[in-house]
Amino acid sequence: MLWKNLFILIKFAIIALAASTYAEPAWRIRQDITEPLNSNAGWAAKANEPLSVVCDLPFRLRLEWETPEHEQAGMPGLILQYRRNGDEDWIEIGAYDFPYPKGEEPRSPRVSVVATSAYSHGQPTRDLLDGSRRPFAGGSGVNLAAAAPVWSRKKGHMEFEWPLVIRRWIDGAETNEAGDRFDFRLAFATGEPVEGAPIASVELAVPAGHVGGTFVETPGRIGPWQARNGDLYFIMEPAESSNLFMMIKSSDGGKSWSEVDGENRPATDDLESVDGRMTNGAIQIVHQVTKAAYRHVFRTSDHPTHPDTWELTDEPIARERSIAQAASLVVRPDGSKVAFYVGETLRYSVCPANGTWGPSQIIDPEAAPFLAGPQATLGADSTIHLAYFGGDGTIWYRKLNGENELSFAQRIASGVGTERDAFGSVLPLVYLPSNDTVVVAYQLADLKLRERRIDSRGEISPAVLITDRAVVREAADSQQPGADLIRFGENVCLLFIDDASGEIFSATDRDGWGEATLRVPNVSGNWIRSSASRTNEGDFIVRYIYDAGSGGGAGMNRYGEFLIESTPTKNEY
Repeated sequence: MLWKNLFILIKFAIIALAASTYAEPAWRIRQDITEPLNSNAGWAAKANEPLSVVCDLPFRLRLEWETPEHEQAGMPGLILQYRRNGDEDWIEIGAYDFPYPKGEEPRSPRVSVVATSAYSHGQPTRDLLDGSRRPFAGGSGVNLAAAAPVWSRKKGHMEFEWPLVIRRWIDGAETNEAGDRFDFRLAFATGEPVEGAPIASVELAVPAGHVGGTFVETPGRIGPWQARNGDLYFIMEPAESSNLFMMIKSSDGGKSWSEVDGENRPATDDLESVDGRMTNGAIQIVHQVTKAAYRHVFRTSDHPTHPDTWELTDEPIARERSIAQAASLVVRPDGSKVAFYVGETLRYSVCPANGTWGPSQIIDPEAAPFLAGPQATLGADSTIHLAYFGGDGTIWYRKLNGENELSFAQRIASGVGTERDAFGSVLPLVYLPSNDTVVVAYQLADLKLRERRIDSRGEISPAVLITDRAVVREAADSQQPGADLIRFGENVCLLFIDDASGEIFSATDRDGWGEATLRVPNVSGNWIRSSASRTNEGDFIVRYIYDAGSGGGAGMNRYGEFLIESTPTKNEY
């Protein structure tokens, strides 16, 4: 009997030890941010199991808390804190939504509480986690709020759930990196940690091709440019709440991106109108803000003595107050430059090689009511091709010859629309050197894209519909169609965002602008910019960066590419 009783005591001791080991407050990551608050589904892993979470992708964190055994009058509310890579300091997590950081003073910090449509702030929780063995005493879901609602003083354990995001780019152009560890804990609103709650940990993942940051709201070219060694470059802002001018670079074919020479970036921010050209190991950039236009020059890794550095920033071109920011830059073979920009109407300035910018000149003083949305490109014999929007809903074309003499204006189209969202209706121009022809693509009020071509004699071809799909316009305060036009060999490729679905398609003129090809499904695209170059096998690779649906916020920029098989012609580059 003694041995039997001893066996029973040992058995219960083992059970009690196991229970005490297991009966700790638990935490769990919910991957599906749309799952109802008290659903036992959508989890990313088991309770208390560390895992990777993807940057710029909201998730939810649920934690248990064992309330104090003794009642405390005036107990402060609960907040959530984090630390990064084991830092000593724990930082309070504020409420700033994603992808657009709404609020009176929007911010884009490393981590923030975001909104979820799955439940209302303060909705009561149920007992889902299995950690604590104390009786369930309530709790709530948090929704775009820095603090949980005031909790009851009932003894037991509570459960709180927080929707969170960890950003790739944050205010000040700082980054969170792949492999960073983030720990989370509950704390009182005074900043003191609570007892009886776990510390949750996740590791950050940055998917291949994820760019993040905020797209430049420009109708001009901003990359991705490719240096001779294969490095890629793109102009971007870190966040909607931090409009810094960044040149970012990828040395692994678009898989990963980081800023280069951020210590010397341009001081002028607000990147609503930017246009760049890569020439001789450098990217020449025109940048218009509301009251002025500037020039910047970035040296790529091709530069022989100062690779990956800013050579020139914030060089004034003109002081003109713009009614609608839009700019375009052309660099001639002799090093001279011509910048087009918008004041009260369309203007331009000329800078001789190794000289200074000349006076601001009006393109057409007779045009009414105003001109905007310039797009320019270099042609043969230093001739510049220029197309632009007229405030009466028209599209116009002119040439500026090597002596800086303007040709007469030729009307390309009418029926564009007169609203502000139509100002940037001309896509970036494409010049085809083999037959000295420029391609002008534009969007009419029906949201469809057409193109016309002007040959060396100045004759304009009939308008051709280049996609039968309506293309998004003014996706997020951008005054432009969601499309881009680029050259590959002696052909032209169009990338565009479908107005109905937000998905991204491509089409080329090689088969007579045939049926468009779906490139990026299941997105709600806002912007897209692209470029093309030959591969070692002789095909063409089209590289593009797009905003997958930030609504003007951040974190949704992605990189993509596709091949176009080559059909060689004698003049292909």
